[in-house]
Amino acid sequence: MGLMINLLMMGISLPVGLLIIAVAYPKNWQKKKIFYGIRNREEYEEPEAKKRISAICADARKKAVIITCCFLAIAILLTILHKLPLNLTLCVLNIYVYILLLFVPFSICNRKLKSLKRELGTVQNTGISFTDISNTSTVHAFKPVSLLIPMAVLLAISVFSLLIDMKTVVIEGYKPDGGFTLTIFTGIFFLAGLIMLPVGILIDRQRNEVISEDSAINANYNRALKKCSAGLCVAVTWSIVAIIAGFVAGTIFLKTELFMIVAVGLFMVIEIGAMIIYSMKINRIEEHYRKETSIEVDDDDKWIFGMFYYNKSDRRLNVEKRVGIGATVNMAHPVGKVIGALIIATLIFTMLCMVWLGLLEMTPIKVYTEDGLVICHQLRDEYKIEIADIKSIEIVDNLDSRNATRIAGTSMPGLAKGRFSVNGESCRLFINPDAGVCVRIETSDRVYYVSGETYEETMDIYNELAD
Repeated sequence: MGLMINLLMMGISLPVGLLIIAVAYPKNWQKKKIFYGIRNREEYEEPEAKKRISAICADARKKAVIITCCFLAIAILLTILHKLPLNLTLCVLNIYVYILLLFVPFSICNRKLKSLKRELGTVQNTGISFTDISNTSTVHAFKPVSLLIPMAVLLAISVFSLLIDMKTVVIEGYKPDGGFTLTIFTGIFFLAGLIMLPVGILIDRQRNEVISEDSAINANYNRALKKCSAGLCVAVTWSIVAIIAGFVAGTIFLKTELFMIVAVGLFMVIEIGAMIIYSMKINRIEEHYRKETSIEVDDDDKWIFGMFYYNKSDRRLNVEKRVGIGATVNMAHPVGKVIGALIIATLIFTMLCMVWLGLLEMTPIKVYTEDGLVICHQLRDEYKIEIADIKSIEIVDNLDSRNATRIAGTSMPGLAKGRFSVNGESCRLFINPDAGVCVRIETSDRVYYVSGETYEETMDIYNELAD
C-alpha cells in the first residue's frame, strides 16, 4: 500500500509540475502575449533586447527543470524506500516544497524583465483596463453537461468504496483496514473532480479581455480561449477517473501494485497529453490574434512577481491570471486582502500539519507504569489509567479479527490511537500494529487496547499488570 500511495502522489504531482513549466516557462516567449508575468511588446523584438530576454528566460526555465529533476529523484528514492517510517510525510513535504520552489525562478525572471523594461525606457505605469460591453454576456464555451459522465463515474466509485469500508459490501479476499482509507482517497479525488465544475464555470464567466476596438474580434478571441480551457477541464476530470479507478481496482480486486502503476502511467499520459494540446492551441490563438491586437495595457508593475495582482485603482475583485488559466483576486481589494490572508494561513497550517505528522511517525509510543498509573505516552501523556480501577486484562494477538474501526483519532502504519470501535464496543486504542500483540484493559468505565513499541515491551507491560 505504501508503494501505491507514493506512486499515486508522484503520478499526480509530476504532471502538475510539467504543466506549470509548460505554461509558466515557455520556450518561444516571442509568440506569447504575456510571458513570465510581463506583457510582450514590439520593443522586445529588437535584436539586442531579444537576445537579453531570451537569455533571462532560458536561465529561468533551466532552473525550473533542475528543480523538477531533483523532485523526481527524491520521489523515486522515497518510492524505493517505501518502508521508511517517515515516507508519507516526506513524500507530501517533497511535493509541497517542489510546487513552491517551482515559482522561485519565475519570480526572479519577472524581476529581471521588469528591470530590463525600465532600462529600455518602455515603462508606462497606467494600469488602465477596458471592457467590451457589447459581448460581456454572450461569449461562453464551457458546457457543464460535458462533466456529467465522469462525475457520475467518480461518485459511483466513491460510494462503492464507502460501502466496502463500512463492510456493507464484502469482496472476497479483501479486508478493510478499519481506517476508511479507501473512502478517504476516493472521496478526495471525487472532490477534486467536483471542483472542476465551478472552475470551468468561473473561467467561462470571467470578464472578457479586450484586445481590439472591434467587438467581433474580442468575442472570437475570448471564445477560442474559453473553448481551450473547457477542453482542459474535461480532460483533467477524465484523468482523475482513470487514476482512482486504477487505485480501487488494484487495491480491492487485483491485490497488486502493478495495476496501480499502469493507472498512474495512464493518468500521466492523459495529463501531459492534455497539457501539450492545450499549450499548442493557446499558442496558435495568441499568434493568430496578435496581428489583430490594437489595444494594449501596461500594468506589469501592478503584478507582484508576475503572479499577484495589486492595483488600488482597479475596483475589480477577480482578474485573469497571468500564470496558468482562470482568475485570481486583486489583493488591493478589501475582500482580496482577506482571501490573501486565508491563503497564507492555509499554507502555514499545512506545513504545521506535516511537521506534526512527521513527529508522530518519528516518535515511538511508550506504555509504562508509574505512581499507580498505566501511562500511554507519545509527545504527551495520551491516557492515564489507574491500576486500582482495572477490572481485567488479557492479551490480544490478533486485533484484526475483532473488526477494529476508527471513529476518531490516528490510524497510520505503525500507529493507531484514539477512539475506535472493536466488535461494536467503543474503546480507546494506543497501539503499534507492528508489535503483533496488544493488551486489552477493562476499567469500570472504559476499555483500552494498548501496546508498547515492540512485542517484548508489550509482554512486559502485560506481565507487570498481571502480577
